[in-house]
Amino acid sequence: MLFSKLFKSEDKAPEPRTRRRAAQPQRERTQRTRKHHVKIDVKDLRVGMFVVELDKPWEESSFMFQGLEIKSPADVLAVQKECQHVWVDYDEFSLSKAPKAEGLPAAGVGSSLDSAIPVEEEIDAAMEVHDLASQAISNLFEEIRLGAEIDGGKVKQAVNGCVDSILRNPDASVWLTRIQAKHEATAQHSLNVAALSIVMAKSMGLTNREMEDVGVCGMLHDVGKTSISSEVLEKKGPLNAEEMAEMQRHARYGRDILLSTKSVMSGAADVAHSHHERPDGLGYPRKLTDDSIPLFAKIVSIAEAYDTMTINQPYRAAFSPSDALQELYAQRGKQFDEDLVIRFIDSVGIFPPGSIVEMLNGEVGIVLSNTSDKLRPRVIMILDAIGEPTAQRIVDLSQMDVDNEGNIYQIKTTHSDGAYGIDVGDFQRAGLRMG
Repeated sequence: MLFSKLFKSEDKAPEPRTRRRAAQPQRERTQRTRKHHVKIDVKDLRVGMFVVELDKPWEESSFMFQGLEIKSPADVLAVQKECQHVWVDYDEFSLSKAPKAEGLPAAGVGSSLDSAIPVEEEIDAAMEVHDLASQAISNLFEEIRLGAEIDGGKVKQAVNGCVDSILRNPDASVWLTRIQAKHEATAQHSLNVAALSIVMAKSMGLTNREMEDVGVCGMLHDVGKTSISSEVLEKKGPLNAEEMAEMQRHARYGRDILLSTKSVMSGAADVAHSHHERPDGLGYPRKLTDDSIPLFAKIVSIAEAYDTMTINQPYRAAFSPSDALQELYAQRGKQFDEDLVIRFIDSVGIFPPGSIVEMLNGEVGIVLSNTSDKLRPRVIMILDAIGEPTAQRIVDLSQMDVDNEGNIYQIKTTHSDGAYGIDVGDFQRAGLRMG
């Protein structure tokens, strides 16, 4: 519900409002069978429940139908935003049988809000892990170009450090994916995809071992690009048909490289081969359809697309994080698995850490971390209303902090890295105040 309000999609237009009137018999049934319902506080609402009555008329809510199945954390947030309590039907929901994507636990398990360590305390450790992993993957790719075999132990060590940091606080790692490397773009991209895939896996409730495995898959998904010429990889204009065909071969090259490496899990080869496949069958290289695409490949494909969109490319400028999320949402069910897109957005937040945001009053800041209110993160303010540098301070939008005029801070829009001359990496390296 919340995502559909924020991210518009041409292929899935809202139902006409007249449908609400047509659903009136449902409300009458709800009133007649009140004895089967239980009233709960919205904070106790969970994925898998069926809401049959609100604490206000359905007509005064934003919901199109009278009766709402809670399918995702987004639906929980949407109800919590409008109501204090609701009635749920015990005959129509079972938490133990809540709808799950690909047989996985219900969404929302292990969000960043459950973290014991604040992002301010984790950022230095995450940076150390990030730097070590970046150096490891850069060295690895160079060794592969020179014909050396992949050292699976080094890959796992780098990934394990990322998993440990993300378990402590995923927002710190999401923040660091916003720092663009000046050199070795493929290695940096691979590290970012690994981190984002692990963050998503954590939010899905996967085990530590599964988080490590998907991290290895994310880190090695583009290893086939070590066999692509630099002329094609770094070309600033659009690729011609021959160059595009060569670029697409990296999926097969990656599979072959990883199949010949005994020290790396076999599933990594499947992900390298399949991360550009699409549920609608229009991907490459095998034009697989939804059920034939490995789960980890679906996860990595979303993380890969998001990171690709949000970093500068030789042929275009970077998208803002929110614009990238909107594009993912628009392509759900076509280019990407629909349920997993929702999971990804829920795991990184509507305004992911590291996003440059502009407030309604003109002030500009960088998102530090998510809060329980997806639309109101914590933000480090860096520019005042006329675009001049200001003393860095943290504003918690979820606490309704106000500006100098007494107006509640609210995000107006987001910008891509480089807007207002802001480079997130430069601010981090210069000692951006975290607390």
